[in-house]
Amino acid sequence: MDTRTELRVRFTDQERAGLSALAAGLRGVAEADLSEEDALVAALEFALTRLIDDFEVPNPTAREEVQRARDDLRAHWIRGAATL
Repeated sequence: MDTRTELRVRFTDQERAGLSALAAGLRGVAEADLSEEDALVAALEFALTRLIDDFEVPNPTAREEVQRARDDLRAHWIRGAATL
């Protein structure tokens, strides 16, 4: 069963170039054909990890939400080895 939600995201040219570069870099590291969507999910996982590991999110409810989302993302990883 596919539980994906389609989102429309608008990027500037610079943001799109950054996403393309991230996907290219991940393809090289993972040695797999990863898409820009894969790169975006990897960047999201990395951002959540940085919030947990490198910053003290002051609001306990928000901190718990960040931790839960990151753990859930990892537990249901569907993007292969596209992690940073």
